Amino acid sequence: MNLTTRAQSKSQSPRVDSRTSTPKSQKGNSPRAAGTNRKKSDLSDTKAKRVRTGCLTCRERHLKCDEALGRCLNCRKSDRICRRGVRLNFIDIQTVAPPHIIDRPKGAKVTFRDDSRFIASEYVGGFERYPPPQPESPVQDRQLLHQDAFNALGADYLTSLFQSVAHSFDPTGFDVPHDFIVGPDTWHEPHIVPGDELLPHGTSNFARKLAMKQYSSSSLSDPEQIFLLQTFVEAVGPWMESMDPMRHFTQTLPYYTVEEPMLLKAFLACGARHLSVVNPSYGDEKATRYYEMATQDLMSLIQDPNRDSVLCAAAALILSIYESIPSQSTTKINHTTGSRALIRECGWNSKTPGLGGACFWINISMELLSCLRYGWSLSWDPDTWGVDMHIDNVHHFPKSEELWLHRILHICGKVSNFRVQSQNQQSPNGTDAHMGQLSQKLQDWGHYNSWCDQWAKNTPPSMQPLGHVQPWPSNTQSVFPTIWMTKRPAIIAQFFYHIARILLARNHPMEPDFRTEMKEMQQAHAYDICGLAVHLKDRGLANISISCLAIAAESLESREAQEEALRILTATAKDTIWSAQSIENELRQHWGWPPPPHETVDPMQMHNSHYHELDQTISKGPEISLRLSNPLLGMSDFSAEKHPYQGLYIAPHHTLDQYHQYGSYIL
Repeated sequence: MNLTTRAQSKSQSPRVDSRTSTPKSQKGNSPRAAGTNRKKSDLSDTKAKRVRTGCLTCRERHLKCDEALGRCLNCRKSDRICRRGVRLNFIDIQTVAPPHIIDRPKGAKVTFRDDSRFIASEYVGGFERYPPPQPESPVQDRQLLHQDAFNALGADYLTSLFQSVAHSFDPTGFDVPHDFIVGPDTWHEPHIVPGDELLPHGTSNFARKLAMKQYSSSSLSDPEQIFLLQTFVEAVGPWMESMDPMRHFTQTLPYYTVEEPMLLKAFLACGARHLSVVNPSYGDEKATRYYEMATQDLMSLIQDPNRDSVLCAAAALILSIYESIPSQSTTKINHTTGSRALIRECGWNSKTPGLGGACFWINISMELLSCLRYGWSLSWDPDTWGVDMHIDNVHHFPKSEELWLHRILHICGKVSNFRVQSQNQQSPNGTDAHMGQLSQKLQDWGHYNSWCDQWAKNTPPSMQPLGHVQPWPSNTQSVFPTIWMTKRPAIIAQFFYHIARILLARNHPMEPDFRTEMKEMQQAHAYDICGLAVHLKDRGLANISISCLAIAAESLESREAQEEALRILTATAKDTIWSAQSIENELRQHWGWPPPPHETVDPMQMHNSHYHELDQTISKGPEISLRLSNPLLGMSDFSAEKHPYQGLYIAPHHTLDQYHQYGSYIL
C-alpha cells in the first residue's frame, strides 16, 4: 500500500468522539488504538534512512554504509580501506577568516616530487635512459626541505600541529596495523615504520626496537658485568656523549644489552679499559678479553649480508671509543676507520635523527679534535655533513642550541682544512699562480671570518655566557677572565668558536701586514679559552678542554699566563684518563723554556690521540710541527681500495649504490 492510499484510508476511517467515557488507561489498549499505532510505525519504517556519516569508500561504490566506526561492514567484507573525511562540493563557501593561521617557516620552498626515475627503473633499460642525478635534484630538494622544516619546527610542534588539524581523526578506532601510525611523517610516507629512518635503504630490527622502546623484561645478574657497565655509564659515557644531548649510549642502549650480547661486550670492554687506566692494579686482561669477544662478534656479522647495519655501526663506535682510551696495551684492529665506514654505509649525517645522528657527531667530533690538534685535514668534507649554514636566520626555534653547535663545528672544520691548504700551497712569489692562490686565500679567509662574526652575533642568548668578568675589576688571582656558562652545548660551542678565531688569526694570507692585529686577536681568544677552562666543572668535557687549551696556550706571551695555563692543564687532566704531560712538554718547547732537569718523556704519553697506530714525532725547533696525514683519509669507506676489515667485509643485500647516490641527503 503506497502513501496516498494510506492517507485516504486514514481520512475515511470513523473518528472517535473525544467526549466518550472511555478511561485514558484503556484507550491505548483498545483495538482501534493499536491499529492506529501499528499504521504509524509501518509508515515510519518505509521511509529511507539517509546516511550522514558514512565512509567515502562506500559512497564511491554507491553502497549504503552502516556508519560503523573503525571499518564499516562493507569495507570489512571486501577487505578495503575504510576512508573517512568530508567531500567538498564548494556549495557553502564561507568567507570568514580561519580561526588559526600557521606561519610559514622561514626558508621554506615549494618543490615538486618527481618519481619518474623510480618508475622507469621498473622497466628494462628505463633507468639507464636518465642522466646521472645531480646534487640539486627535485627529490633531494624535497628531502632537504622536509628535514630543514622538521628541524626548524621541532618534532613536538609538528606532532601537535598534526593533531590540531586532524582533531576529528582517531587512529585508534581504525582496524589497521599498529606500525601504520608512526608520527609526524605518517601523512607523507605511510609505508615507513618507526626506526626505518635510521636505515633508509634497508630494514633494521634493532632500530625499530629503539623507536618502539621495546625493552627486555630480564636484567643482568653477573656482578662483574653490572660493575663494568656501571663504570661505562658513569665514567666513559659523559665525555663520549659530549655531542649527544639525548645520551643514547648511557640512557638508552644499556637497556638493550641483555638481548644484544655484542653491545654488552663492547660496553664491558670500555668500562674495564677505563678501570685499568685509572687503577693500574686492576689489570688489562678483562678489557682485552671483552674487546676480543666483541670484535669477534662484529667480524662475524660483517660477513653476513643480512646483518643489522645499525647495530653493527653502534657496536663499532663503542669499540673505537675503547681504542681511543690511552693505555699501555696495543690493539690490532682499528675500529675507528671501521665505525666511520659503517656510519657512511648507513647513510647517516647531521640531519639523521636519533641514534644515527648521535653516532655521526661522536665520530666527527673525535676526528675534528685530532685534526685541530695535529694539523690534519678532515677526511669527511664538512660541506657534505648536511648542516644548515643559513647563519643570518636569527629565528630561534626550539632545540636550536644543537643546530648552532653543529654550525660552529662546521665552521671549525672548514677553518681546519683551510689551514692545511694554506700551508701546502707554495708557489714562487710574484708568479701568476702565486697571485691566484693569494687571492683565493683572502677570499676564503674573509668568508670564514664573516661566518664567525655572524655566528657570534646571531646565536641565541642560551648559547652566550651568563657572566663575563675581566680579571682586573675582580679580586681573583687569575690573569684570565671569569666566564660562567651552564649548558654543555654552549660551552662546547664557545670552545670551538674561539679555536676557529685563533686558527684564522694564525693563517692570515697577509700576515706580515696584519701581524699586530692578528696577535691581538690570538691573545684575546686564547684568554677566553683559558677563562672557560679554569672554571669548568663538567668532567665530561675534559678531553675537549685539554685539546683546546693545547692550541690556545701557544698564543700566550707573558710568563704569568703561561704558568697558569700549565696549572689549568694539570687540574683539568686530574682524576681523568687523559694525560696532559706531553702537551705541557710541547708548550714548554714552543715557549722556549728550558727542559726540566732529569725529566724523561714516556713515549706512551706522547701518544695521546684517537689513533694509536700512528707513531707521533715532534720536531725540536721552536715551532712544533705535526704534519702527519689523517689516518682516516682513503680508509674510512668500504668503496675505497684500502677499506676497513679487509678480507672479512661483505656488502649487505641493500647495496651501497643508493648510499653513494643519496648518502649525503638521506633524512
